[in-house]
Amino acid sequence: MPADVQWCIDNRYTLTLKSFVNEFGLLDKHYAVSRYTSIISNRHLAEDWERLESELNLFRKSEEYILFWLERSRRNTELDAHTACAEYIHGVVQTEARMLTSTLTASTSSQDTLTITSNDTTTTTDPESAESHDTDATATTIVVTDPGLENMENPTPLMPWTFKNVDVAELFTRFRQSVREMSSNRLVFIESSVHELLALSNILLLCPDQHSSLCMNVFTEDVLSDLTKELLAECMDLNQDMTDHACMKLSRIINNVESNIQSKDDAEFDLLVLGKDLNSLGRSLVRGITAGMRKLPLVAIESKETIGECELFTMYFDPILSALLSNPDRNVLLRWSNVTSDEAGKMRPDATISKILQCDFGSSLGFGEVKLARPSIDHHALCHDILRLAIFAKDTVDKNKLHAALTFQINEIGQLTFPRSLKELASFVNLKNMRTLLMVSEVFWRLCQPVDDEDYWKPKRRPTHPAIYSMIDATKDRHRVCALRFE
Repeated sequence: MPADVQWCIDNRYTLTLKSFVNEFGLLDKHYAVSRYTSIISNRHLAEDWERLESELNLFRKSEEYILFWLERSRRNTELDAHTACAEYIHGVVQTEARMLTSTLTASTSSQDTLTITSNDTTTTTDPESAESHDTDATATTIVVTDPGLENMENPTPLMPWTFKNVDVAELFTRFRQSVREMSSNRLVFIESSVHELLALSNILLLCPDQHSSLCMNVFTEDVLSDLTKELLAECMDLNQDMTDHACMKLSRIINNVESNIQSKDDAEFDLLVLGKDLNSLGRSLVRGITAGMRKLPLVAIESKETIGECELFTMYFDPILSALLSNPDRNVLLRWSNVTSDEAGKMRPDATISKILQCDFGSSLGFGEVKLARPSIDHHALCHDILRLAIFAKDTVDKNKLHAALTFQINEIGQLTFPRSLKELASFVNLKNMRTLLMVSEVFWRLCQPVDDEDYWKPKRRPTHPAIYSMIDATKDRHRVCALRFE
């Protein structure tokens, strides 16, 4: 854990922006306020956040705040002047010293050269070489690191991962090192650097044609694009399908209900008969479509801002997602609980896919995040959700020894636009959407399982950065470039 974060936690009861700035000698106002805001938003200070935030806002409105930064600004100017003068003087001294050394060396070399003619041997003593040798022999290098991040700074080397004659593991190590250097002296914008932030927790985020500039500079766009396609093809079973007859019949039943040609009761009976001839994944999907038919309003609610978060996922998303990702007979439930889990620490994912262990909830197999509609896309909040979901997934894979974990963000999932009404459900039921949902369901039930070979799994574990949120600039700007697309 970074020293400033640990100090704030240790002094939480007397913590103020002023004491924080004085403790670490910060002079840049923007950096200091952003860093302090990020730290008090850290999960370790969750219980004190409201008090600290209130005190900060009150301090920022006071005359003392203006005078404090005026004094820091004067101090900064004074130090800059001293530094500039010292650098100039140092440069002059170095130049003069080199000239004197060159003169002395030339003089000494001419005196220390001895020729012994009887043995035809020439011996030359170079004082500069001797001095250099003595210095090397006694030189000592001291490296100071944060003990809390020792395993982050010196992780176990990655095993080679060759893809098209390129070692992806080596490139990722270089990428992560570049991120460390970039973030060592400044906060980062999450909108443009979500790939970089996740790399610090040993997560490589791959999104089709959505890569950061640094990521493309290290890996190249071709490698990232080909690797994304390769991994998707490896994970997803592209053979998952629904017959033309079944898809057409399903679509016709929903259209009949939407057009008032058929009642919902009759349609539900026909859908049950249709599902009987399908495999287990197909039956689950038909159950989800049936539940959506029962629950969705006839027409979409146009005023999106009036829909609450709980209403959003229970009415629009739960009918289909629960059918695909939940099965009480297999002791797996999709929960819209907004509660903490063992893997998520104090953070609360909006949805958790949990195993049932006797009479309690066991390990988590996946997580979901929901964002309410806003007049404009909030890239800052959506990138935070991506960051949270990726870390949730990594931690549950590490803790529960899983092959994989599934996460979903209710802004888009599998590039699907979920229906908001019975009318939209009719157009939603098409072969492309049905195939996508079947593939998502199949990959979840196949891969989100415990590993059998612990010796294979153990060396793949890597630490999660303990203070990733304290590295994020807390400011928002809707004009800021975002590496990901949320459409």
